[in-house]
Parts: sequence; structure tokens; C-alpha cells
Amino acid sequence: MTRTDASTPIFTDRLATDQLAADLTAAHPRVIDLVARGARLNPDGVALVHLPTPDHPGTDPVSHDRMMGLVAAAAARFRALGVGPTDAVAILLPSCPALMVSLWAAMWAGVAQPLNLLFTRDAIAAQLRAAKAKLLIVPPEGAPAGLYEKVAGLEAEIPGLRILTAPIDGSVALDGEALKPDPDWRTRLDERRVAADPDRVAALYPTGGTTGAPKLARLTERSMVASALGSMLSIDYRRDDRLLAGLPLFHVGGAFVGALAAAAAGAGMWFPTIAGFRNPAVVAAFWQMVARHRITVGALVPTSLGAVAGTPTDGADLSSLRVVLTGASTCPPEVVKRFLAAWGGDAVRQVYGMTEFSGAIAQVHHDVMPDGAAVGLPLAQVEVAVLADGVLHRTAPTPAGELLARGPQVFAGYIDPRQTEAAFYDGWLRTGDICRIGESGQLHITGRIKDLIIRGGHNIDPLILEDAAMAHPGVAMAAAVGLPDTYAGEVPMLFVVPAEGADLADLAGFMESRITEPPARPKRIEPLAEMPVTPVGKIFKPRLRELAAEAAARALLAAIDPAAATAVSAATDGTNGLHLRLDLPPDWPAASAARIRAALGELPLPVVEAG
Repeated sequence: MTRTDASTPIFTDRLATDQLAADLTAAHPRVIDLVARGARLNPDGVALVHLPTPDHPGTDPVSHDRMMGLVAAAAARFRALGVGPTDAVAILLPSCPALMVSLWAAMWAGVAQPLNLLFTRDAIAAQLRAAKAKLLIVPPEGAPAGLYEKVAGLEAEIPGLRILTAPIDGSVALDGEALKPDPDWRTRLDERRVAADPDRVAALYPTGGTTGAPKLARLTERSMVASALGSMLSIDYRRDDRLLAGLPLFHVGGAFVGALAAAAAGAGMWFPTIAGFRNPAVVAAFWQMVARHRITVGALVPTSLGAVAGTPTDGADLSSLRVVLTGASTCPPEVVKRFLAAWGGDAVRQVYGMTEFSGAIAQVHHDVMPDGAAVGLPLAQVEVAVLADGVLHRTAPTPAGELLARGPQVFAGYIDPRQTEAAFYDGWLRTGDICRIGESGQLHITGRIKDLIIRGGHNIDPLILEDAAMAHPGVAMAAAVGLPDTYAGEVPMLFVVPAEGADLADLAGFMESRITEPPARPKRIEPLAEMPVTPVGKIFKPRLRELAAEAAARALLAAIDPAAATAVSAATDGTNGLHLRLDLPPDWPAASAARIRAALGELPLPVVEAG
């Protein structure tokens, strides 16, 4: 039996777990009901703690009961400002208590619209217009990161929009007025529960890139509740758990795998400065924060996990840390190996999901060991299948093909209905990822059908780069793919075919002037004599990904043993997906071979040795 607030069997008892999750989903028709569950289980327990600096003992903790009172007060304030059940409340705040209160209150009073902090002003404006947002909540003028300054004046540009400020110092207020917790939050909850509609759209999450036409996923109360409950059971969140929140809360991973799942169990969340793991001081102090605050669950994107793995533990007491999660992109095996060596734990547990599924599709459960580089077993109430050569495979093991998923977690379509049809196959959600299901039932993601470049969890549409490049008079053809990277997972790489006689010396500067989002600018530009194409003339991106993988591997080896560059190549097959092939002669020096293997292990790609 696992230790959860509701007595649950181990996750391998699939039928019992599915039934428990279904019962809990039915009993909590709204997100706010799930937040309230934690307050009822653990009213005086810590819900939120803000750490202004990594070595700070923490601001006054917010209990679960107090958090619910603050959420009720904020929801009442939103309603007083005219927010109804279908009105969007956009939130542009870093991770802090005010963000959590605003997020749950927005879902209770209307529709929450979390915004990526890296969006430009133009991208934010496009998102607000697409959602017809009524409110926008931002930090006050002069706060770090300049978020207020980024959106100042949008009220005059977007009809019906009102901007409110919220502090990011650990306190909770709206427009400078401190919120007073509503002691009657239980009454407020029950007043509206009778009319609760589990299929009401309660959140809009951006997906599909950081610029261009907004693509907003409509998440329902039921989809978010089912997602959070699946993660709560998978992670086995407990009321005495302490989560060090490292996943961005404007993404479904941070919001539902982390925040809502923890809140539902009565667990607490610690926010390590407003910059989180983008703050180098937080990375450097990770092990000490775990020891000081007796952290039990850590959640980090792979880039942060890799950075932390390289920091000394300095004898910190890590005995409290029982689960470490990572998601948003593939985590290189060598990074996992180094992290485990520092921590001493048994496994880093992968999380795999997507915005359109309201969070996780699969996770490596708390009581299950990873099957190699697998991303785990499907969550409770989740069904998966693999579509290969027109055949739907639902029984493990399966051949490699596109992963499909279905369950109550599935979104209600995009805000633009024209974008929705392509997201489904015969009632199943298409992930766009190539997957095989192993004998153990765990999912192995081996590639992507979709072309998004995921830079440290930051989605980049390759069309942004391709359109910008094609505007240059010297470019005849252009295609962008992900260049494997030891830190970010992958970064944008641009392949171009120059027009006859063209000089592309100024292309890098031209791209920089055309692409306003720094993460989307190409890290490397590679000219080609000709572009690989399919028999019907379409650019063949799998070959470009192989070229990018070879370029990344050879750049790494050049610093170790330049002679080894010719011993590595890239290939793609149904078993390993895109992978590196290492073919060292039998008489290659052992010490050099060990360094080569360790270096290639830093890349987020399988390495297959010849012979």
C-alpha cells in the first residue's frame, strides 16, 4: 500500500487505481474543489513559502486554510470587476504565492490565462486579444524582470482590458490593497457547487510556439482535475510533503503535475526566489535548500537538473528527498547518472505530457523503477495506443509509431476551432511523438513527428526561423531543426541553400533583426549545396536532424580527441529513433574511449556502439 491521504494500492494495481482516480474526479467537479480538498485534509499545514534568496529561511508561510481564504477573496474581487464564468483573467507573474492565489481564483471566478514570462509585448497582446481577456495581473512598476514595463499601456490598445498589479515578495495583494482571507470560504464554495459544470472551460494555455498566431488550448475543470489527481497518485503526494517548485507555473507541468497535485494532497510548495532555477544562485544552493527546508519532492526541467548535478553537495543532509521529477524535454542519461551520484537516490522520475492533455500522459511512478530511458507508465484514467502503418496497437509490446492518448484529461479543443480537427485521430489525441511501448508497459519516446524545437522546455516553431531566412534575398531554401545540446536539450539550427552567387555573410545579423524572441534565434547556421527532399519534393527533416546530431557530437569530440570525429555518425531506426553510432577501432586507447563515451552521454540521444 502506498502512503496517500486516501488509502491506495500500489500503482501496479491498475484497475483499483483507475477506480480511485475516477471516484476522486467525480467527487471534485472543479479545480477549486481539489484545492479545497488539501485545505480540508491539512488546514494548518504549510501550503506556500516564498524564499526571497536561496539562503533565506522563508517568509511567513501561508497555511492551506489561509490560502483558500485568500483565493475566495481574490475570486470575489475578480467578480466585482465584472469577471464572469467565460471571461479570461490573464496572469503574467513569476512563481510566488500571489501567482498561486491568482491562478486558482481566476479558475473559480472565470477562465485563467497564464502567460509565458518570455513572451514579447506583441506576443502578449496577441494572446490577450485572442482570449478577449478582461483582466491582466502583473507585478508592480519597478519590480525585477520589468514585466510591468513590458505591458504598460496595453489597456489603451486592447478594448475592455484592465491591468491589476500583484506583489512578488511573498505577500498577496491586488492593486496595492492587501487581500484579507475570507473565513467563510467553505460557504462560498458550497454556494456555487450546485451549478458546477465539470465541462466548463476554466483555463487557456498557450501551446505550439512562442510567436506567430496564438494557439490557445481550452482546458476544462474535469481535464485539469483528472490530470492533477493522476499525478498526485503517481507521485504519491502526502500531506507532509514539501515540494521545491522548479517547473514553470505558466506551463501545465508546473501547474498540474506540481502545484495542483500537491495542493490536493495538502502538501506544501517552496518557491526558490522569483527567478527559480534561472537564478544561478538557486542552482548553486539546491542541495543546501533541500537540507534546510527538509524538501521531499524536487521538480526540475532537464537543464536545471544538469546544472544542479554539477554543484557540490558539501555534505548536505539529503535524507528527506524521496522523489525527483523532470520533464518538459528529454533528459540525457549522463545527466541523470551524475545527479543520482550526487543525491544518492534510486532514480530520477521522468514526466511526459502535453498542454492538450492538461499535463502528464505518463510518469515513472514513485514505486516503479524506470525502464531504461522510458518516460514511464500511463497515469490513472489514461489510455494509450501506438498508430503504426495504419494499425492501432494497444497491447505491449508495440512497434514504433505515433503515440495516441485519451481520457478525461483531454482538452476541449483550441480557441480557434479550425485548429482542432488535426489534433485527433478517431477520438484519440495525437501527440505527434514517435513511441514504442515496451514489455513492461512503459513508454519509450524515440522521436517527434511534429517539428517543434524544444529548448529547455521553451517551444519554438521552426517556421519562425524558416520564414525569417527566406526573407533574405540570398537564401533559396531554408529549414530549421533542433541541434542537440548538453544544457538545453536542443537549440535551433538553421540549414540553408544559398541562391546562386549569393553571399550569406550577413545572414546571422539578418536573422537576429527578424526574430524578436532570443531563444528562437539560430544557434548555428549551416549552408548546404542541396537540401534533402522526399520523392515528392518535401524537405526531409529526419535527415537534417541526423546532420544536426552529427554536428553536435563532432563538436563535443573535437575538444577531446579530434581524431574520433570520423568514428561517430547519426542514424534513425524504429528501435532507437534518432541516435548516435559510435564505431571505435578495437585498438583505440581505453582512456580516450571512456572520455568519448562520457561526452556523448551528455547529449539527449541514445548512443549505439558498433559491433
